[in-house]
Amino acid sequence: MEGLENTLCLSGTKLLIHQPMSELLTFSRFHSQQEAQELISLLENRGIEFKIDFEKDLLDKIYTGESQDPMIAVKIPEERFEELNTILLSQAQIQLTDIDPNYYLFSFSDTELIEVLNNRNDWNHLDQALAHQLLSERKIAIPDLSKKSKDTKSYVPLHLESSWIIAQYLLTLLLPYVGIIIGLATLFAYKTLSSGKKMKMYNEPTRNHAKIMLALGIIRTLYFFFGAWFQNELSA
Repeated sequence: MEGLENTLCLSGTKLLIHQPMSELLTFSRFHSQQEAQELISLLENRGIEFKIDFEKDLLDKIYTGESQDPMIAVKIPEERFEELNTILLSQAQIQLTDIDPNYYLFSFSDTELIEVLNNRNDWNHLDQALAHQLLSERKIAIPDLSKKSKDTKSYVPLHLESSWIIAQYLLTLLLPYVGIIIGLATLFAYKTLSSGKKMKMYNEPTRNHAKIMLALGIIRTLYFFFGAWFQNELSA
C-alpha cells in the first residue's frame, strides 16, 4: 500500500488525492522471523501497519563474515509507537502471574531494577513490567518515566574501542573500497528508540574516525584504478 486515497469532487469531476503514509520506523529487532511472529500477529490483530526488513550490519560482515546482532527489523508508523508500547506493557502485566520464581530479574537489586526502567530500549516489556512491580512491592520510589527521561537521555551512542579503530585504518589502507564501506556504515548507522525517535548509533569521536576512513577509502580506490591505468599507459 503506497498511501491512502481520498476522493474530492469538483464540478462533477472526481480527483484522487494520494496522502503519503507516515514513515515506518524500526520498533523491534529479532534474530529470526519465528521470534518476531508473536509481535507480527499482534500487529495484524490490532490493524497496525507494519513492514519486515532484513537488515545487514556491514561492520559485522567486514570483521566476522556474519552479523552478530538481531537483523529482522519490524517497522511500524512512528505515531503508533506509544500505542503499541502501552499494549505490550499491558500484556506483560497479565503474564507476570506465570513467571518462573527463578526468573533472573527477581535477583536484581533495587538499583538494577531502576536501571531497567530508565533504559527501556535495552529491556523487553515483560522485564519492564516486572521491574515496576518488584519496586512497588519493595516500596521503592518509581523513577519518572516520561519520554524524555526514558529515551533520548538514556541512550548512549556506541564507542568503538581503539583496537577496532586501528584495525579499520589498516583495512582501509590495505584494501580498496573497505574504507568507503566502513565509513558509510558507521556514519549512516542509526538506532530507533522505543518512542520512534532516531538517534545516531555511534558517538562523535567514532564518527570522526569514520569520516577520515571514508576519505582515505575514496583516495585509496581512486589510486587503485588510476594507478593501474597509468601503469598500463606507460607500458603501452
